[in-house]
Amino acid sequence: MKKGLNISIPGWGQLDIRYLILDLNGTLALDGKLLPGVKKRLKHLSTIFERIFILTADTYGTVAQVFQNLPVQIHRIASLNGAVEKQTFIKNLNNKYCVTIGNGVNDSLMFKEAALSICILGEEGTAVEALLNAHIIVNNINDALDLFLFPKRLVATLRR
Repeated sequence: MKKGLNISIPGWGQLDIRYLILDLNGTLALDGKLLPGVKKRLKHLSTIFERIFILTADTYGTVAQVFQNLPVQIHRIASLNGAVEKQTFIKNLNNKYCVTIGNGVNDSLMFKEAALSICILGEEGTAVEALLNAHIIVNNINDALDLFLFPKRLVATLRR
């Protein structure tokens, strides 16, 4: 049986999400340190999604340590063309099966590409470009991840 989340949203259509793609700093972590509650949620979500990817320029050099023993795949991106690299990554996975979560300018192109994109407001701040390209805006990463643990929240937010 295939993993994933299949949700029917009135007026929006069917979402068939298999891949969870996450930015690291400003999204899952602050100053290179994983935010409280994230580890537990990622473990739970790994039983739902086929794969969870972390796309990061690894600004603080902590990605290997932060995700040690967690069920995620790390993909390092270049710091100069990060937005295009993230967008290409989504296209190569098959964007119609992707949900993306982030907060920065370099997340904005992957937001446009994904079937569903969520922008985090968070403590680091949020780039306007990311905000304008997201389908959903939430206060923090735990609120974003909880949307998939409680999928009726997605229906309530996205229904037309």
